Order: sequence, then C-alpha cells, then structure tokens
Amino acid sequence: MHDPVPPDSEQNLEAPAKLAAALKASARRKVFVPPTIDEAILKAARAQLHPQSRPNAFHWPRWVLWPALVGACVAVALIAHMLPSRQFVREDLNRDGKVDILDSFSLARELKHGGSLPAFLDVNGDGVVDERDVNAIASQAVALEKDNRP
Repeated sequence: MHDPVPPDSEQNLEAPAKLAAALKASARRKVFVPPTIDEAILKAARAQLHPQSRPNAFHWPRWVLWPALVGACVAVALIAHMLPSRQFVREDLNRDGKVDILDSFSLARELKHGGSLPAFLDVNGDGVVDERDVNAIASQAVALEKDNRP
C-alpha cells in the first residue's frame, strides 16, 4: 500500500520513462482490422445513429399528404351539408319529433316556475306566453288529424 501524498508537497506529474517508451512504441505500431469486422462495426454504428421506425415501411411524401387531408375535409363537409337536417315544429318543445301532451306539460311547468320566458314559446302568436299557449299545444296534441309531423 502506498502512503497518501501530503497536500502541501509538490507532486511528480511525469510518467516513468519505461511507461512513456511503451506508449510511444504502441502509437507507431499499426493494428490490422479485417474489412469484415470494420464493415460490421460501421453497419452497427449507422443503425444506432439512424434507427428506422419500421423496416421497409412506405412513407408518403408531404406534398401528397396535405392535399389528401384537405380533400378529406372537403368531402366530410359536403356530406354533412347534403344530409337532411331534422326540422321541428314550434310546438314540439322537448324536440322528440312529435307534438304530444308532454310538450304542453313542459310549458305549464315553465309557467308555474315563473320568470320571463323566451318569445318562441308563444305558440298561439298573441305576443304573450301564458296558459292559452299551454292549451293550444294540448289541443294540437290530442287532435285526431296530426298534420304537424316533421
């Protein structure tokens, strides 16, 4: 075991002469690396530096992807525009596709709670949302001829 060098003494930072001569001799000596080993190392280094997410995967160029995306968005918009929108009659307050007693009950409940009601609830067109609108919906709901179907 070596004794530790005291911190205040000056250290000898030069390598021994025998070690220095051996290092110089090894630097002059050429080491033969077979080409197959050299190629294998180079191939492994390229694979490490440029990994492929999927081997043999086809990648679309960006100039093809953007127009395809825009075309798909336009197609979806056109299809959505061509689909028939569901229309409801004014008296169908719960929007279930039919005017029934539940619509009349819904308006009666809103009137009972009080407060200001929107103008579209004035189904009889007299300018006031009141019990007469409830009666108008109820009479339409129980009418024998149902011509109010959307």
